[in-house]
Amino acid sequence: MSRSNLKSVCLNCAEPVQENWKFCPACEMPLTSLVCPQCHIPVKENWKRCPECEVRLVCISCHRRIPAGRSGCPACDSPAPEITALESLITEPVTGMEFVYVPPVSFMMGDTFDEGMENEKPVHEVQLDSFYLGRYPVTQSQWKSLMPDNPAEFQGDLRPVEKVSWYAVQEFTRKLTQVNKGKYAFQLPSEAQWEYAARSGGKKEEYSGGSNIDALAWYDDNSNGTTHPVGQKAPNGLGIHDMSGNVWEWCRDTYKARAYERHQRKNPVCNEEGPDRVMRGGSWNLDAWSARCSRRFSLPADLFGPALGFRLAMIL
Repeated sequence: MSRSNLKSVCLNCAEPVQENWKFCPACEMPLTSLVCPQCHIPVKENWKRCPECEVRLVCISCHRRIPAGRSGCPACDSPAPEITALESLITEPVTGMEFVYVPPVSFMMGDTFDEGMENEKPVHEVQLDSFYLGRYPVTQSQWKSLMPDNPAEFQGDLRPVEKVSWYAVQEFTRKLTQVNKGKYAFQLPSEAQWEYAARSGGKKEEYSGGSNIDALAWYDDNSNGTTHPVGQKAPNGLGIHDMSGNVWEWCRDTYKARAYERHQRKNPVCNEEGPDRVMRGGSWNLDAWSARCSRRFSLPADLFGPALGFRLAMIL
């Protein structure tokens, strides 16, 4: 094969290919143009999922492109589950944790009711890619399936796990990703993801699901001084429970009071250095004002308490 006849290399497997070849002989990826392996529409090299049929374009394990006509990655033999409208809810097999599909959109993030603090402003437009978010806060039963002890003050398998530091959550997340062997990966949601999901997909909602906080949240007026089993209050518009009240939830972001002034428009997350991490959602021991969707609070990443838990995002 002369170098003059080479088109370059296959973008999927780096096999040398010739100018007139229509597909790679090694991995079978089309060379004329990149296409979706399921619906065959043209796609771009940097796309990870097809915007038409939502099938995965890139292997979640080795990050190579999935060739047309294949349902999984031929390089590492890793399955690539197709995420379609029929899979609006995925159950993680080890803990039984349920994840709700959150579609991509632009929304106005921040204190749209003008009743919060300065750290909730300015209201600004944010564009998010789709993701999956836990239907409930992580429960004590789910925590115990991977961790050696249960730190919760208020014991009960179906109650949210609490008294967990941000660092302890990172260890749980690492173990959960590891036991799923590359099929799924997990992390804390960014606070932009958290707020968008809490507001039923970016709607103008004061609490997660609407304005009737007693129907939606456990807070100081109705909690009787304790956490409660997850899912007892009404869900929001995405079918997600307890994003207002019950326990505060850690987010991925470093807390900065003026973060909104520096947010990038697409998929913002604050990774600046600093001791504190963002918490969202309010809790059983605080008032309704603290359970608002736009409320931002923080604690040092190594602290914990009986009103502080978390839920996870699943990485697409």
